[in-house]
Amino acid sequence: MIKNLKLNYLLFVFLFALATSAVAFSPADTIQLKKKKIQEVKDKIFDSPIVFKTSPTAFLGGGIFPFTAEYRLLIEITSARTQSDQIGISLLGKSVIYKLVEINQNTSTIDVGKVSGWKFQYAHKFYLLGRRGHAPTGFFFGPLIQYSNARLSEGLARHYSHTYFEFHNINLNLMAGLQIAKRDKIAFEIYFGLGYKSNTLYYHASTYRYAKIDASKYIDSKTYLSHINAIFGINLGYSF
Repeated sequence: MIKNLKLNYLLFVFLFALATSAVAFSPADTIQLKKKKIQEVKDKIFDSPIVFKTSPTAFLGGGIFPFTAEYRLLIEITSARTQSDQIGISLLGKSVIYKLVEINQNTSTIDVGKVSGWKFQYAHKFYLLGRRGHAPTGFFFGPLIQYSNARLSEGLARHYSHTYFEFHNINLNLMAGLQIAKRDKIAFEIYFGLGYKSNTLYYHASTYRYAKIDASKYIDSKTYLSHINAIFGINLGYSF
């Protein structure tokens, strides 16, 4: 009799413990634990921003130096944890240096130069980062390819008669710099570099007269005629 009571008591304790453990580790708690782990993984995944930038330094003299100013729009998208691709499109106008030369020479309104054009550029950046770092913030280096096309008419008469010099410029550079670009914050970039440039000059006099000419006979600028290309600039923007 006593043995049966002890056996029943032990059976009761076992069933009670089993029931309470089932309640303590219910499927609902398992789901909560899984959700917590998923959230922890999501927190470790870096959400790379898209960076839109422009350049205050290019306004002074960008594109085809020293003739043009550059009004630049850059878009940078992260392609890997330590890499990004940057594409830029620019409109070209008369540079500040060109304007100052005209002012210094007392150039009349009729004889002032008219400048227009465009520029395209592409850069692939490699960021020097630690394990926790992520592009597009940090020190970087990489190739920069630029192509510019601009037209310059000396005076209103030539401008309206479609008589102009046409500049074709290709730059192949290796650049390095520092960028700070965090989501929903102002982006800052400073860079410098060195490379090779190829300038080609054409003269357009009429619909049927368009020819390549020797730039050294028309342009007295060692900076333009040299094949060595040095770059330096600052870009400011916003990260989304």
